Amino acid sequence: MTLPSPGAGEAAPSPRTGWAVRAAIVFLALAVAGVLVRIFRDMLSPLIVATLLLLLIDGFARDLAARFPRAPRAARALIAGGLTILGFAAVILLLIFRAPPFAFELAAIEPRVNALLAQASALAGQQPITTRELFHGDDPSLVLGRAFRAARSAATYAGLTMLYLGFLLASRATFSRKLLRLFPSEGPRGRAERVLSAVRFAVERYVRLVTIKALAVGVVAFAVMLAFGVRSALFISFVVFLAAFVPIVGAFAGAAFPAVIAYAQLGDLGRALAILAILAVAIGGMDNLVMPKLQGDALNIDPLLVLISISFWGLLLGPTGVLLSTPLTVTIMAIAAEFDGGRWLAILISRDGEPLNEAR
Repeated sequence: MTLPSPGAGEAAPSPRTGWAVRAAIVFLALAVAGVLVRIFRDMLSPLIVATLLLLLIDGFARDLAARFPRAPRAARALIAGGLTILGFAAVILLLIFRAPPFAFELAAIEPRVNALLAQASALAGQQPITTRELFHGDDPSLVLGRAFRAARSAATYAGLTMLYLGFLLASRATFSRKLLRLFPSEGPRGRAERVLSAVRFAVERYVRLVTIKALAVGVVAFAVMLAFGVRSALFISFVVFLAAFVPIVGAFAGAAFPAVIAYAQLGDLGRALAILAILAVAIGGMDNLVMPKLQGDALNIDPLLVLISISFWGLLLGPTGVLLSTPLTVTIMAIAAEFDGGRWLAILISRDGEPLNEAR
């Protein structure tokens, strides 16, 4: 007579139960990670920007290597790093020195903005709304003053970003050895390399194409506003340039904001509508020429998730999260696609259920 082995009468867990447990673990891990990111976002935000700058430098250096293969490697790296850092410094300096004067100008044209809002509300059949109500009852000049005083802290933000970038550049040389020690076996190491390759490929391509689009739209906005005599055209075109990095919503804001400012300054509805029409055509043309290339298999993100990611990353990281919502979502999709418990999340984020095919 044989005795039953311990646990012989217990039913083995079904595969569906195991999948549910893994999915729950991934969901809880993401929730905890989101809370931590929210708590430490002042520290993580410049680190994310520094990582993005590092990817841009690497991508730029590879482009230079393809175009100028005989040039010394150190020279290519120096040119790529120098131009990328100069571009970042130009953005920060423009924000520091041009934002405060623009804030005072906005406060001065508040009555005209209120008149425009009243007309728009009447056309929509709604009660008139003012800028004071848009700012939840606060004085708009005070709100703008606080906002643009905070913009002066961009120098500190830029300093932290450059500090992080320096450490990232210094630690990149030993990254391969660290990867071998972290993943001594072939399978996990190959999985980590696939994730890094997919993220790098998708983020570099996204940032390259969107930067080209944003520069083109910003140049068109600057030329149009200069031709129509709009003041602070440089800073307004800079706002349009930044807005172009925000998917979907940024295109509408980039076309409407200069038109509203032009009407408030000039009091001429015809000029404002002309600026709106020209920018709408320019943005629509760029979307039809550039964005179809972007919305291929390299990113393959569902448009609804693109819109949701703007609010999600904005809640966690503030303005940095809004501007970088798509690259951050691509990173989450690439990581989740490599794990059985998280593949459901990658499939939901992807547009066709096959995340990052081309990057693989």
